[in-house]
Amino acid sequence: MLGTIIIASDQTGEVHDGSRWDSPRGPWATVEVLGKPSISRLAETFGKECDFVSVIADEPNDGPSGGESCGFSIPERATDYCARYRQAGCEAIMIVRCGAYMEIDVAEMFAFHREQGLGATQATAGDGPLDAWMIDSCSVLDTGTFFASDFPFASYRSQGYVNRLRSPQDFRRLVLDSLSCGLFRLEGSEIRPGVWICDGVQIDRSARIVAPAFIGRNVQISDECLITRGSNIERNSRIDFGTAIENSSILPNTYVGIGLDLSHSVVDGRSLFNLRHNVNLEISDPVVLRRNTVHGRERQFADIGSLPWALSSAE
Repeated sequence: MLGTIIIASDQTGEVHDGSRWDSPRGPWATVEVLGKPSISRLAETFGKECDFVSVIADEPNDGPSGGESCGFSIPERATDYCARYRQAGCEAIMIVRCGAYMEIDVAEMFAFHREQGLGATQATAGDGPLDAWMIDSCSVLDTGTFFASDFPFASYRSQGYVNRLRSPQDFRRLVLDSLSCGLFRLEGSEIRPGVWICDGVQIDRSARIVAPAFIGRNVQISDECLITRGSNIERNSRIDFGTAIENSSILPNTYVGIGLDLSHSVVDGRSLFNLRHNVNLEISDPVVLRRNTVHGRERQFADIGSLPWALSSAE
């Protein structure tokens, strides 16, 4: 038996010149991309290959259950889950810090781990090590750490796709790789080759959607708009009259105003990051850009809590 613990990274978005984009959404792995955050897709993937999966993240005190925070640190909760998995009979445990989107062949890594005969194995990619470990359940210590710093470990070279998600540029590359190469299953339906539409979408007849493109849940595209060249419009967003979106990502709950021409950008509410110039703009005029008001509390990691095998940090 195998168990997996996915730890939400505290990494924040960085641009290539070392400055930061102050997006309020947190690590890029938690930002919705093509209908679902990368951390949710990672949890689903491991859920198909492992017997148990836990996702651990900081949750606000006013969570969906109305209860209070459990008050334990992420390492303490991770160690607690390790103990549960060990009691359930798991031979090994995957521990993944979700700062990146990665594809790992868990069965192959487990076979490699057993062949090496060491207590731990770290996954690596062509550009360096990944924050993904497989450890023997008996190697977990009861002191809030997973294994001692001098613990011997093997290195497993993963051949799967890896995107470090360190910047808006990486985020856009994940969008384009997914739209063009079918990296993972997109949400919604492919209404024609390369054009994906989710439930609740409203698109005016005069608007044009040019493949490849993705339109998320409950998005509104007004008349005379153009969405083209690998753009993704995430859920509850609205693109107003005559605006063109080219090679850009519009993050959830964003309003884009009338007659704009947006290209090579990532837009989050009133924040606009231009990928070509590495410049972040804060638009103060709500007629141009703003965050949509959505009734009800927006969950941090959409779709994870509804999965039967997932254990939330609120437990």
